[in-house]
Amino acid sequence: MAERPLRRYLLIAAIMCGIALTPPLLVLAYVGYYVMVPRYMAVAFFDEYAFNLRLDLFLTEDQNRDSGRYLSVITPTASHTFMLPGPDWAHRTRTSIYLIDAGHLAVLSALGYDCKITITPFATAPVVSDDGAQWQYLGAFDFIFPSRERPRLEFFDRRLAECIPMVGNPDQWADKPRAAARRATCPTPASP
Repeated sequence: MAERPLRRYLLIAAIMCGIALTPPLLVLAYVGYYVMVPRYMAVAFFDEYAFNLRLDLFLTEDQNRDSGRYLSVITPTASHTFMLPGPDWAHRTRTSIYLIDAGHLAVLSALGYDCKITITPFATAPVVSDDGAQWQYLGAFDFIFPSRERPRLEFFDRRLAECIPMVGNPDQWADKPRAAARRATCPTPASP
């Protein structure tokens, strides 16, 4: 007979724990989704150069610390992810990719946040003292806005004209790499 009250107490305790744990678990699931799952993502495949690139765009609260814009360089032996500076990826998404030589890439993103990537061994650094005249334009990541669908992030391999969106006075762009491709606005890619 002592088992019946014990079972009831255990059942009541389990129900109370379930009720108490449900809100924190829902909050944890929401925060985990918000922080760990990118809002938009696109991959660029470069089989001829033995690497791929993935651009992830995350929602973020503090754009001064975290732009929410992450680029991954994926090779057959490793994968490296780093944050690209530049706030407001929702309005200035275009990220142009250039091949400097067999082991180096240049990533020119909105607002003049430009970086040079060494593929092996992996390293990133700001682009300095290079006008980019000898670089090969590989394409750009940007949003496409299909009719009656959600916008999507895609990589456009040379189908998208070279254009780097900038803000401010055009005289400030003159010392940046690929200065001739820098514009106040860039055209939106056409839907397929």
